[in-house]
Amino acid sequence: MRPPSTLRLAALCAGLAATPLAAQNVFTLDELVFSASLTDVARDRTGVRVNRISSTEMFRRGRLQFSEFLESLPGVNITQNGPIGTSATIRVRGLDWNYIPVRINGIDVTDPSSVQSRFDFGKLTSAGIASAEVLYGAQSAILGSGAIAGAVNITTVEAPEEIGSELGYGAEVGSYNTARTGITYSTRFESGFLAMSLSHISTEGFSAADENVGNTEADGFDSIDFSLRGEFQASEIFTLGASLVLQNSNFEFDSSGGAGGDAPRYQDFQMNAGRIFATAALDRSVHEFGIEGSRTSRTDPLSGSRIIFEGERDKATYLGSYDLSAGNVLSIGAETMSERYYSATASSPTYADYQTHSIFGELLFSPVSAIDMSISARLTDNTDFGSKTTGRVAVAWRAGSNTLVRTSISTGFRAPSLNEMYGPFDSTPNPDLQPETSQSLEFGVEHQLGRLTADFTVFQTKITDLISWSSGYSQVPGTSRSDGYELGLSYSFVNDAQIGANFTSTDARAANGSRLNRVPRRDLSLSASTPINHNMNAAISLQSVSDRLESGVRFEDYTVVNANISHSLANGAELFLRIDNVFDEEYQTTRGYGTSDRALYIGVRGTF
Repeated sequence: MRPPSTLRLAALCAGLAATPLAAQNVFTLDELVFSASLTDVARDRTGVRVNRISSTEMFRRGRLQFSEFLESLPGVNITQNGPIGTSATIRVRGLDWNYIPVRINGIDVTDPSSVQSRFDFGKLTSAGIASAEVLYGAQSAILGSGAIAGAVNITTVEAPEEIGSELGYGAEVGSYNTARTGITYSTRFESGFLAMSLSHISTEGFSAADENVGNTEADGFDSIDFSLRGEFQASEIFTLGASLVLQNSNFEFDSSGGAGGDAPRYQDFQMNAGRIFATAALDRSVHEFGIEGSRTSRTDPLSGSRIIFEGERDKATYLGSYDLSAGNVLSIGAETMSERYYSATASSPTYADYQTHSIFGELLFSPVSAIDMSISARLTDNTDFGSKTTGRVAVAWRAGSNTLVRTSISTGFRAPSLNEMYGPFDSTPNPDLQPETSQSLEFGVEHQLGRLTADFTVFQTKITDLISWSSGYSQVPGTSRSDGYELGLSYSFVNDAQIGANFTSTDARAANGSRLNRVPRRDLSLSASTPINHNMNAAISLQSVSDRLESGVRFEDYTVVNANISHSLANGAELFLRIDNVFDEEYQTTRGYGTSDRALYIGVRGTF
């Protein structure tokens, strides 16, 4: 999965939009999604649910942490162990972050050294991010091992649509001695584009262990982030591209919550990830070769044993896409990946690695004029766990000029991570662990009535032989499952005001029938924005979470309201004021760990 290539879009997706099929509905025809298939596809032609956060929405709402945007989507829930910088878990339809691979500009940034190989959203700010997509359900046929709950695909700064350059800037200050600055630069020239961002944030934060039970030591965060991506059309046939993501941060945390949880602990974190690719656009096919690598490092300097974790991933990929006829597309590819893991205390180093090789393919076709189908399959061979085949069938049916019906069935698997196998400081692997397998079903209907859009989705995911932690990693026999439904409503007014609502009901249970920890049975998100006058805009959002358990004990429900107002100045500048937790709600998303009190931030941003 990667950012869209200009040539790929021209050769494949433009052809899709030109067919009579696409002209039969009122949905936005040029709204492409990049996560649902091996090739970019129009949103109304995929049977897989994908929710997209646009750059316009991000700019309008303005949040400090990127995870706050994700939490407003149906089926997505975030829990965090304190302020920004501390560990933040994303759940999609009740399933944890180890089932959700994350890509930034096409690079897999999940951490092979992290617990169960996952991406920690606690250190990711919204600076420099242009858009994101959340893909739902088991997607191992498209993304490989680990994609059981779905995936998150993030794109940083976009280049201008027309030839020219654009410089963006932003600065804000606020509660907890928070200061953030950032710049972006993007340019589009006749043969390609270049886009980059650089940002810095520093905050004293608040106590990760809840301050309401006597913890007073604040846990701060300091981070520098850089991203770059670009493409160059070397000839009529060949395009070269590259992307780079760098982060260097340190953060304080509390290793336990509740009373007495304070401790002067901090970690240093580094992530370096990059990708280069070459695309050849021939008569009716596009061929892409890519190489990527990522390196993560986490060090705990104040630990008596100086704990170190390092993870590395290298990957080489080929993907060929063939325009068969009438918008039908066949994609075939191959991938080889190596993951390495290192952990150490002062006296106990652990080195581990394994390789994964796969071949995969997908056929996008239209059996009748109002229906699009995709059939995908992947054969994966892991050097430690052998071969596994996964598949997916998805159908999109335009049932009328303003109704879209989608359904999909898919299988997934997740090989035990190196961290799980070595436990995390064992010198020999756990011989009892085997891959988890999964099955996902979903059915949804989206209907547009004038300015009102409504969608409804029911879903189910089953995981067999789930791996869990209890004084060590072990396999849980039987089948765990997550069932539920999602309901979304949105309405756009004539004056560009908008209101929206997302509600998710989830029943997630382990194989023994007990409910999974921290998964809310009910999750409601409301949002509204409106222009006040020609130069001012106001927005408000509400998140209400209820009926959560942890180890069988119920959490208190909570409702949090955030608001912001912006004022446009001359020369593209904009002043903004943001209030987090407007009503100063006292709540926890992880038992024993605190959340922000009412907080105020003010800043300026703009482009020229």
